[in-house]
Formats: sequence, structure tokens, C-alpha cells
Amino acid sequence: MKAHIVLAHPESNSFNGELSRISKSNLQTAGWEVTYCDLYTNGFDPCEGPGHYLERSNTEQFHAQTEQRFNAENETTPHDVATERDNLLQADLLIIHFPLWWFGMPAILKRWIDRVFVYGSVYRGEMRYDTGICRGKKMLACITTGASEDSCSFNGREGDSRLLAWPMLFPFRYIGFDVLEPTIFHGIGGVASIEVQEGGLSDLDRYIKQWGNVIRNHQKRKITPFNQSSDFDDRKKLKPNAPVYSPFISHQSTTP
Repeated sequence: MKAHIVLAHPESNSFNGELSRISKSNLQTAGWEVTYCDLYTNGFDPCEGPGHYLERSNTEQFHAQTEQRFNAENETTPHDVATERDNLLQADLLIIHFPLWWFGMPAILKRWIDRVFVYGSVYRGEMRYDTGICRGKKMLACITTGASEDSCSFNGREGDSRLLAWPMLFPFRYIGFDVLEPTIFHGIGGVASIEVQEGGLSDLDRYIKQWGNVIRNHQKRKITPFNQSSDFDDRKKLKPNAPVYSPFISHQSTTP
């Protein structure tokens, strides 16, 4: 079994970094073959653009999907992207570690998706969702927040972190992954998180123990439900009797 781990944090020795190494060590101990990418340390270029492509389909105007597909078909995909794409496609399990910044993923991780989800080799019109190239593979996100769990709850001042996670994780469903229920650790970075609590452990100590258990038992983790392709009509609209799993795709608009 193969796993690929991606860390999106500018400090390798951060708590996110430590959690990513726990992922790696636990999987290796269990006999997994593991590849690991620290995006910042590796100097991953987050900016998609014409400068990455020595061969161009259209030298007059840059269109990302056109150039991605052209280079995928000619096996000239930029080396940094090709390496990550291959790690992604070869993995049975993908683990992403990142902090929640300004209610979203760090820009480098979003741009990793922009560049590594190569049009032509990772997805095409007929190769998405239920028929995505990564169908049967699993994806697990480990997310940290600076705010407290109460503040990040459904009625908290920061908004519901689990609701915020839906659009961040949907791209992985788009290419076929079974998206496992994410783990979110709150209050990282504050003094309270490192103070010893009842039971002799700090919040960070408890989180480390909890994450180790998540990794060791990830096969039993709940899969985030998404609508199947058969739930939509010819216009790609949700059928009247189709199930609803999220306010992002529902029978009734939630906008004011």
C-alpha cells in the first residue's frame, strides 16, 4: 500500500509539521510505502503560468487547461508537477496537513491543486466525480485553527470550520477520491494550547495522541457523503428526490 503526505506550512517544525511526521512514521511502521512533500521546504512554485512550459500549444495566449493537456499528452509536464501528480495517482491514501488561514487553505496548497490536478491526466470531462481517476482511493485532511473549538462551532464567531472545510475538500471528490471525515484541531498557537490540563496533558499532547489513533485506524473512518452523478438531471441540477448532504448542494437556496 502506498501513501502520499503533503504538508502546507511555512515552518517544518510547526505543530502541523509534527503531525505530518506522525502520519509518516505510523504508516511506515504499519508497512506502508510513503512519499512526503513539504511544499515550502521543497520550494514548490505555486504560480501556474507560461513560464513553466517549454512546449506550448498556443504561444500567443496562455490558457492553463490547454497547456496542461498539451503537455500531458506529450509527456512534457513540468518536473515538479509531474512528480507530485505521479505521487498522487500512485497513492492509495493521500493525507494533507494544513492550517486554516483566513477561512481557507494556505495559498500554496490551493495552487498545488491548481497545478497538480493536471487537465488531461488527472481529470477530463468524462473523468470526474464517480468516474474520477482516483476512485477507490482515500483522502484525509488534518486541519488546524488558531481560534478555539467554541469559536469555530456552528454558532461561533469564526463560523463552522467543518462547513468551511467542504469547499476545500470538494476538489478531491471531483477527481474521484473517497474523502474521509477531516480532523480539525483548534486553538493551536495560543498559550492555552501548551499549558498542562487535567490529566497531565496539554492540548497539543492530546492532539498528538488523537492524531496517532486516527492514522492507525483510518480504514474505519467515516467517508464524507457527496451526491452521486445519478442524483443530477440532464441539466446537472439536483433531482427532486435526491438526498442532501450539504447546504452547498441542496433543494432550496440558502442565500438571503
